[in-house]
Amino acid sequence: MKRIVIVLTALFATISMMAQEHLSFKGIPIEGSMTEFCQKLKAKGFTSIGQENNVTLFTGDFTGREATVGVTATDDGQNVFAVVVLFDPSGEWNTLVNTYDYYKDLYTRKYGEPAASTEKNPSLSDSNTSLMIEVHEGTVVYVSAWDVAGGDIQLSIEKSSGFYEGMVMIRYRDSQNIEAKIKRDLEDI
Repeated sequence: MKRIVIVLTALFATISMMAQEHLSFKGIPIEGSMTEFCQKLKAKGFTSIGQENNVTLFTGDFTGREATVGVTATDDGQNVFAVVVLFDPSGEWNTLVNTYDYYKDLYTRKYGEPAASTEKNPSLSDSNTSLMIEVHEGTVVYVSAWDVAGGDIQLSIEKSSGFYEGMVMIRYRDSQNIEAKIKRDLEDI
């Protein structure tokens, strides 16, 4: 009986520690204030390019590619809860799908099969123009998501602001801080 109690105590301690773990981006836990997190990102070689509302944008190296990184915090800037990686927009379907496939393979190697994955392009033609029209119209659904310790990671192909362009996006969301934000937002409504 004593052995069962010890095993259960250890199990609950492990579960408790896992529940308190924050998701990391480039080895930086997604937690703390916007200022603290951004300083750590700068220390990793990222350059700040601007801030709007509660999102701070950076450029820098992500897996050997130049990317834009957006850091999102609560309205008061006290808790960072998400990081988004945006690759340069492209008007070429093959560029988008090859980038998506590459990162899907990387994340699958690290985290296992995605918890959810949908890859659908309703274009009736294989022409780049037809495929990019579908991206522009928002009918393309290329998304994979992984539930990982501390949060979730989502990879997708998204419409960009350019004419018939899309981009690959990777979003990291810390589960503890997103839940804290939702709780505060629920109190506001």
